[in-house]
Amino acid sequence: MGIVRDTKVQMVVNDARRAYTEGRYVFVARLNSSTRLKSTSGSVGDWAEMIEAVEAEGWALAEWTVGGGPKLPSAYPLFRRR
Repeated sequence: MGIVRDTKVQMVVNDARRAYTEGRYVFVARLNSSTRLKSTSGSVGDWAEMIEAVEAEGWALAEWTVGGGPKLPSAYPLFRRR
């Protein structure tokens, strides 16, 4: 991973860990894409790493939505405690 990606993953992990230790049952994050997405289908690597890292903290992805347009979208995943 690169420095920017590592930082983004660590930021969301810190928030997820704090929500878990506070006893919250739901955690919602905003995941930004660090690059403009191409018009074709493909992987959004930053999001995959962030989701995996949050799930490693005891959360399970339940739902999500994406906003912000096709060029620089943001994902809003909702996680629930396992």
